[in-house]
Amino acid sequence: MRVVFFGNGEFGLPTLRRLASSPHKVMAVITNPDKPQGRGHRPTPTPIKQEAERLGLPVWEVESPRDPTLSDRLRELQAHAFVVVAYRLLPRAVWSLPPLGALNIHPSLLPAYRGPAPIPWTIIRGEKTTGLTIFQIRDGVDTGDVVLQRAFPLPEEWDAGELERFLSEIGAQMLLEALEGLSLGRLQPRPQAEVPDAPYAPKLSAANTRILWTQSAEAVYNFIRGLSPRPRAWTLFQGKRFHILRAEKLPPRRLIHPAGTLWREEDFPVVACQDAPLRLLTVQLEGRKLLSGPEFVQGYVRNQLLHLE
Repeated sequence: MRVVFFGNGEFGLPTLRRLASSPHKVMAVITNPDKPQGRGHRPTPTPIKQEAERLGLPVWEVESPRDPTLSDRLRELQAHAFVVVAYRLLPRAVWSLPPLGALNIHPSLLPAYRGPAPIPWTIIRGEKTTGLTIFQIRDGVDTGDVVLQRAFPLPEEWDAGELERFLSEIGAQMLLEALEGLSLGRLQPRPQAEVPDAPYAPKLSAANTRILWTQSAEAVYNFIRGLSPRPRAWTLFQGKRFHILRAEKLPPRRLIHPAGTLWREEDFPVVACQDAPLRLLTVQLEGRKLLSGPEFVQGYVRNQLLHLE
C-alpha cells in the first residue's frame, strides 16, 4: 500500500522505521519545519525528519496542516492510508482523503485519556493497566472509530519515559497489523464506547506539575514518576525551583513533621507526605546538574530540618 506518515516526536520513530522496512511504500513523511534551538538558535530538525532522511524517505516540511495547498499535494499521491503519530490535529480536508483513513496511534485505552498527555496522566492517576488504540481520525480530539485496541499491565515502578518507549515499540507493530487488517477486510472500525466520566489528559504546564506534599505518599510517588524524565515534577527549595525525577516509597509511619518537611535519613533526603515519607533518589536544583540523593544531602542537608513548598 501507499502510505503517508505524519509525525514530529520520538514516539513515532519505531513506527516510521517499521513502515520503511515493510512491503508498504512511504510516499512522503510530513513533519514540522526546523526550529531554532539552543543558545545559538540553530535550526534543528524534528526527530522524525532526521530519521526519514537517514532512511532515504521524501520529507515534506509543513508549517500548518491547514495549508490549503496541502490537501491538493496529498491527493496526487493517491495514498491508501495516512499514519499519524505525535503530530497535530488534521483538518477534514486532509484526514478524509485516503480510503482506509488516517490512522492515529494513541497511547491509552480510548476513550480514557483523550488529550495531549495520556502517558503522564495515566501514571499520575495510579492506573494499573494501560494500552494502545489505533483509531481513524475524525473531527474532534481522539474521537474516531477504533480499529485495534490492546491493554497491558503497567508496572508500578515505571516512569513516563519507560512507558513511552514500551508503547512506541508495541504501537509500531499494532499499526502494521491495523493496515493489513483493514486492507484485507479482517478489521472493521467500531465507534468508541460512550464513557461520560472517562479521565482526560490535559496539557502539562508549570501550574499542574507542581508537587502537593499534603497528598498521600502514593499520590506524590505516582506524580513524580508520571512526569519523569520530562517535564519533571517540581517544588520550591529555598526559594528556587527544585525538580524531583526519582523517588522511592517508604513504609507508612507516624510522622511528627508536617507535609513538605525534608530531613536526612541514612544519607538520603526524605520528605514527609500526608501519610508516609518518600526517599528522594534523583533531583535537580534550578540551573544545576542532576544529583543523586546522597549527593544532594552532602551539599545541602546537614542534620537540620528543611521545608519544600
